[in-house]
Amino acid sequence: MKLMLALAIGAITVLLFIASCDDDEGPSPTPSPTPTTTATAPPNVCLPNPDPATPDQLVIDAPEPNDAVTSPVTVSGQIAAFEAAFKLTIYDAAANQIANVNGLAEEGQVLSPFSEQVNFSVTTSTPACLWVYTLNAADGSIQDVGQVPIMLLP
Repeated sequence: MKLMLALAIGAITVLLFIASCDDDEGPSPTPSPTPTTTATAPPNVCLPNPDPATPDQLVIDAPEPNDAVTSPVTVSGQIAAFEAAFKLTIYDAAANQIANVNGLAEEGQVLSPFSEQVNFSVTTSTPACLWVYTLNAADGSIQDVGQVPIMLLP
């Protein structure tokens, strides 16, 4: 019964809409074409994050996601790292390391500022993923990872 009522209401709505259209007004205007864009964001080549950092462990201020960067790229933000030491690695779409450097924050064990230069070399525009992370002091495993998709420029 509810289905029949819904169908009847739908049919009445369509009929009222058609009746409200007055053919004496001339042809209806042609709709504008939907704008298209030719510029697209670079593909996100970041692999699944093995241990995402929380905002109380890591904040990356620069570069921003999808920034196009040249070498050396300045990576800055705040990190809470054991003895202030952390790593910065850039991976290409095939997960190959393009750059891997050590970083030092102003203080250890508390969220403190950092700014590091990361050198890289590419011959063409290359989609990449920047990782900022710490290594577990006990077993050396990667932890507290921040990822930023970027485009490397020659």
